[in-house]
Amino acid sequence: MNDRTDAHDAVRAAVEAYVAAVRAADPEAVRAAFRPDARMWGYLGEELVSAPIEAFCEVVAADSGADRWARGYTYTIRSVEVNGPVAVAVLDESGYQGHDFTNHFSLVREDGEWRIATKTFVRHDAP
Repeated sequence: MNDRTDAHDAVRAAVEAYVAAVRAADPEAVRAAFRPDARMWGYLGEELVSAPIEAFCEVVAADSGADRWARGYTYTIRSVEVNGPVAVAVLDESGYQGHDFTNHFSLVREDGEWRIATKTFVRHDAP
């Protein structure tokens, strides 16, 4: 493999780690997928959400019914683009907590590890 393919695969693996963490409702694994200073922005219907990623970890921690919704959860990593030590990835989710989302992630590589720096999202099925 070449460096470009390796980087692409590593970014994809970082997004897969995020998916595994939310599917398991594991806030510690979610924290590990993100940089500690990560932020998220997005829309839940008309409501604009802007918060440090810790707020999302709290949502994940409170999601004690993960086994109920996780069975219907599916996802697709629509795209990954790597440019040296930075990358972007688009993740489509269906059935996350009963809703459909598109997530745009910005990732950075630090000390050889890819982590999510920002999460920007939209919920498609909002009323």
